[in-house]
Amino acid sequence: GVESTNLGIHSRNRQSVYLNYDLRAVGRFSLTAGTRYELFNTWSGQLSPTLSAGYWLSPHAKLRASVSRAYRAPSFTDLYYHDPANVGSPDLRPERAVGYEAGLDWNAGNGIDGEVTVFQRRERDGIDFVRASSADIWRARNFQRLRFTGIETAARWRYRPRTSVDIAYTGLHGAQDALGGLQSRYAFNYPVHQAVASWQTVTRGEFAVRTRIGVTKRLGRDSYAVWDLNLAHYGNRIRPFVQLSNLSDAAYEEIPGVPLPGRGILGGVEVVLFTRHR
Repeated sequence: GVESTNLGIHSRNRQSVYLNYDLRAVGRFSLTAGTRYELFNTWSGQLSPTLSAGYWLSPHAKLRASVSRAYRAPSFTDLYYHDPANVGSPDLRPERAVGYEAGLDWNAGNGIDGEVTVFQRRERDGIDFVRASSADIWRARNFQRLRFTGIETAARWRYRPRTSVDIAYTGLHGAQDALGGLQSRYAFNYPVHQAVASWQTVTRGEFAVRTRIGVTKRLGRDSYAVWDLNLAHYGNRIRPFVQLSNLSDAAYEEIPGVPLPGRGILGGVEVVLFTRHR
């Protein structure tokens, strides 16, 4: 429940039951099936089943696929929040979605492995805050149908025992015509393209170095790149560290109107007083 001068006084009861069956391996196949039944005092009961399967093409490659149904009740913020720039809607309906996913995992040897996944999410009664123009306020509402389709890829190369390079890319496309000309605060503020490259190593002296560069292109906005660098020493009890964030000093917003910090530095020392021996 919630008791708030802004949200008011509200309560919600929920009961859930889960059932899961995991068949680890039958020859080259694996299978997992499960379901959850959720009952609210406000909305009718909802069943959320999940089914996933895998097939080993060889000792180094595996195909996988899954389908699932999701359900999300609107939060108290979605329903009742209000301020000069935002207002909830007490008559919102719960979100329902069906997700499909298929992919390939592989291990090429020589410390190289990776994966590729394609996915689609189909929503009904999706919840978002929208407005007609920048002069209007954000209002919570349901969308009848939303569809998002994307691809994820990742690869890792461990070219030394404690050193590796990681590369990942995600592409996402949403059916924008569902907005009907409205501006979206969350649902259609997603990254259309996002690529990340990182390198990490631990030296013989127990110095750890990790650097990461990420490039993001959000829907309807310019691309930006963020570079982070972390340094640490894993001594016995005294462990100094330095974290350098957004070294590129990129100006960007993950949520419109909420700028994130620019270049920053954080340093410190971790002191281990007790160690556990096994």
